[in-house]
Amino acid sequence: MPADRPASSVTTAPARVVRTELPGPKARELMATGTFDMQSFYRAAVVDDDASRGCSLVDVDGNVFLDMFASFALGALGYNHPALVAVARSDAFVRAAINPTSTPFLTTSTWFDFMRAMEERYAPRGMARMFCVDAGGEGVEAALKAAFIVHGEKRRLAAGASADPLAMDDAAKARVMENAGTDAVLVSFAGAFHGRGLGPMSATHSKLMHKADLPAFPWPTAIFPANRFPLDRFADENATAEADALVALERLLDQHAGRVAGIMVEPIQSEGGDRHASAAFFRGVQRLAKSAGAALILDEVQTGVAISGTMWCHEQFDLPVPPDLVTFGKKMQLGGFFATSDYDIRRFGRMYQTRNGDRARAMLAHATLQTIDAEDLLKNVRETGRFFLAGLEAIAERHPTLITEPRGRGFLIAFDLPTPAARDDFLARAMRRGVFASYTGTKSVRIRPHLITGVPEVEEALSVFEAVAAEMHG
Repeated sequence: MPADRPASSVTTAPARVVRTELPGPKARELMATGTFDMQSFYRAAVVDDDASRGCSLVDVDGNVFLDMFASFALGALGYNHPALVAVARSDAFVRAAINPTSTPFLTTSTWFDFMRAMEERYAPRGMARMFCVDAGGEGVEAALKAAFIVHGEKRRLAAGASADPLAMDDAAKARVMENAGTDAVLVSFAGAFHGRGLGPMSATHSKLMHKADLPAFPWPTAIFPANRFPLDRFADENATAEADALVALERLLDQHAGRVAGIMVEPIQSEGGDRHASAAFFRGVQRLAKSAGAALILDEVQTGVAISGTMWCHEQFDLPVPPDLVTFGKKMQLGGFFATSDYDIRRFGRMYQTRNGDRARAMLAHATLQTIDAEDLLKNVRETGRFFLAGLEAIAERHPTLITEPRGRGFLIAFDLPTPAARDDFLARAMRRGVFASYTGTKSVRIRPHLITGVPEVEEALSVFEAVAAEMHG
């Protein structure tokens, strides 16, 4: 078990302390001037990103929090990591930031450095191509397009026609232009969250507020088995739920035979409540996708880039062949998808977007990935994550009516409270004691530590969680 984060990550971090009410007076004053921002009412803190270091988030009032939130898993290396600071201060980064390019048409040598690194070391096994956009939700949208494009081309070929859409007859072209060009569908799972664009939102089934009043494609929804924890106690129940879910998925695919372009699933349903399924379940989903001629799309926007203890969470599933498409975002600093050769879209204009790759963000992504290697952060996440989960399980044993179902892979960690109100109260009390965590699902606490988080930080978080649980029990 590591005693601390690797030495090269150590930065001088201020001790955790909460000096003011939350938000503090300076934060409230700033927030009052920022209401032109439509999303200003969400704001929980105003960060002093000069004073923040490592896992310590400092706000403008001088309050110092242990950050177990990482901005919904955006953060990877903590605050002001020297490797990222060095990149951002380089002349090459300045030029990439101030000289935007339509990267598919015009780029510079730094882009090729990034692409070579992705191809040779960091992309998931079996991927032949990478497609870049600005953020994870856009990456999901783009992956859906790739799945539907390949599906449509295959259907035309199977019908004895040309795969080229420009070779369609005038009536078929008219149907396309009138939004009636396909009856293809995508299958996603109950509890899923895939982004806020209208395509990804059609595959999202986690919260009513995300979807109310928005038009959506009439795509089918499969059952997600959502394992109960601890796994040994619920082994039979979980196995039955997964078997039933696979039977239901097969029936759903049969109902839409020939029309399923893809099956999209998160390795862990993060926004939906950190809901898990076994590796065997994902292998079963892949088997059914292959049988249906559908792409298996793994949405790794939140679960990718080392946070699970492997570079990509699905590496832990022992899939017999690579998935067809894998989306990414968050810790990658930009979004997009990886594709096998079957989903390599080359026809001009089919997938192109103006940017298709921010060179400055790619430089930060490359530096992040190199630091994960240099500081052995995959090992840290695996070992420290096990320590964290064991500590939460011990707290749950001491407070069984309050803390239930601690679960996790690496630093993708969560536990439940009895009600949404109890969960929110727990998070507020923890924040007043200097630990910043977050919510997910209806009653779950979501923990997303930075990859550099070590045992001392975990022990501090566990101490606060224990104190909050005792306080709430009275």
